Amino acid sequence: MKYDYYAYRKEQLDEANLLKNFEQSVIDLKRARGNTRQDAEQRMNQVAKQVLQFAEDQEVEPHLPYFWYDIQSSDCKNYIRDAWQKNLIFEKIPEDFGFIPSISDLENLPQLSFMLRVPFKLKKPYLSKDDRSFHLLDNPVRKDKVFQTPMVAPTSWKGALRAALWQLEHKEESEQIIRLFGNDREEEDHEKLKSGRLYFYPTFFDNIDKQKQLEVINPHDRKKGTGKNPILIESVPIGATGEFVILYVPFGKVEERQVIEDLELVVKGVKEMLTVYGFGAKTSSGFGSGEISKNEYFPSKEEYRKSRLEENKTYSEKIYEADKARYENEKIPLPTVYFANASVKFI
Repeated sequence: MKYDYYAYRKEQLDEANLLKNFEQSVIDLKRARGNTRQDAEQRMNQVAKQVLQFAEDQEVEPHLPYFWYDIQSSDCKNYIRDAWQKNLIFEKIPEDFGFIPSISDLENLPQLSFMLRVPFKLKKPYLSKDDRSFHLLDNPVRKDKVFQTPMVAPTSWKGALRAALWQLEHKEESEQIIRLFGNDREEEDHEKLKSGRLYFYPTFFDNIDKQKQLEVINPHDRKKGTGKNPILIESVPIGATGEFVILYVPFGKVEERQVIEDLELVVKGVKEMLTVYGFGAKTSSGFGSGEISKNEYFPSKEEYRKSRLEENKTYSEKIYEADKARYENEKIPLPTVYFANASVKFI
């Protein structure tokens, strides 16, 4: 049914003659020589943008014209993709939607419940896999369906944290791991089934550099040692920021000792997951790692002046204020544990 819908939508693009105009502009570009080539390229880019804009206005996904040319093995698909890359738009998720619980919500939860919030910045690009049927890239990053904001799903966080704890030699059959994450799906004894105490929330990325969203992987031939078919992979680039949020809700008979042990293990696991083992796809290749804030401060004017002189650099009040403002802008907030009536910041 979905493919029939896209076929119908393609007919709408034909009726507007946009595809024919675009195809002609590509032919003109290939034929152009000398000074006329630049004008032909501008014309082609303009028509390609019109195709994508018309598709968006008609609520047709921009990937449709790309796939139409792809099944025909036409070079036009590359020009459509280039135009699409230049006009990527991500919207920030409004806080009013309440995807993340507020601190005041803890007052309505059982005693000893806590929320862990860890702001982080990507040190390596983040890769994931979206579930869309049509896309210009074979490997689009997962996004919110409405705002098209790159995100990490709660289930992805759960799997990444569990894998990090496994690396730290906390096995799946451990009593503490079962207490945190619940039983495996394969558990057949229903009397032993229990839900975990951890609840995960999505992370929506911000501060995304749109010029660095695509990674290129070029598989090499084992005999020749060369690659001929580079693969474009959409990513969340280095420098993007996000916040990891997890909620711990104990139920039944609760011992304070258990809560303390669980908090220590979760904090350790989250730190190792974000900074060492990574999250998302291709973590073994170095993707999907971040950095969390350290308890650092910007030096005083005297300390800053002394360090500049030691490095044979000039010093002035203007340079100091500019560097301090840049530091404050890029500084990552400290991770925080919130309890019902208090919060604790930690490194």
